[in-house]
Amino acid sequence: MRVRSALVLLSATCLLVFGSSLQAQDLGPQIQKIKDGIYLYVGDEGNSNSGIILTQEGVVLIDSGRMPTDSLAVLAAVKKLTSLPVRFLINTETHADHTTGHFVFSPPAMIINHEGASEAMRKAYDPERNRRLMEQSPEMRKAFQGFRLVTPQIEYRDRMTLNLGGRTIQLLNLGNVHSEANTAIWLPRERVLFAASVAVPNSLNNIRPYVTIPDMIKGIRMMKALNPEIVIPGHGLPGTTALFDDTIRYFELLLERVGSMVREGKSLDQIKQELRMPEYEHWANQNRMPTNIEAAYRAVAGSN
Repeated sequence: MRVRSALVLLSATCLLVFGSSLQAQDLGPQIQKIKDGIYLYVGDEGNSNSGIILTQEGVVLIDSGRMPTDSLAVLAAVKKLTSLPVRFLINTETHADHTTGHFVFSPPAMIINHEGASEAMRKAYDPERNRRLMEQSPEMRKAFQGFRLVTPQIEYRDRMTLNLGGRTIQLLNLGNVHSEANTAIWLPRERVLFAASVAVPNSLNNIRPYVTIPDMIKGIRMMKALNPEIVIPGHGLPGTTALFDDTIRYFELLLERVGSMVREGKSLDQIKQELRMPEYEHWANQNRMPTNIEAAYRAVAGSN
């Protein structure tokens, strides 16, 4: 009887694993398989990504997408992969392009982010953004049905570990790197890192006034020290730690050039007009260069 029970259990396990593998072939063009049981919904045109992590006790999601249509696409993929529920949804940041679709998953999912995330989301909530999105199409209006602002039910302080269904998932506070609460998600056994939005492939970042470049560099170095095999940014395609190297080189060169101009006695306005970064002219979002210069100027002025 024990042998028969073991065979039945093994057969059921194989059916779950191989069934998921077969279904994964039909998840749509925006879904990439990262490793066994780990998938990525890649936001089109640089929009935010969403991660799907399967465990034996349920699903863990990373961010809910820029719009509810993205969230529903993620939910459809999850249902093809497993019959288990979404247990947790971990935010990498607080901005609306990563959090608007929380209502699609919670309840039953519990939302997690770093301390201060809920307050930041409530303060930044903009109904006008939702109205503009709903005006785009009947499909979008339908996707917004039932919308409500859902903030994290769980906020951690420094770090947090989820041990769920054979997976170890570590949440790491990134500090002041992009939004008011920023979390990196590290899977140490799989060596997969969801790296939030502090580094974006081949793109200038949107650096807000409360964010500092030294903090960004510190957060990036902390993540690189984990030695991940696969790095998944909040925006853009997955890659390696080369993303971290590229971003640090850019910031160091920007700080060097801004610092040199400050020492020459030039004002912030003059630096904005005169500074050139030809090595990075091919990067996307060149309209963000003024705020990047402002952040470098704050860092240089603060160190003098």
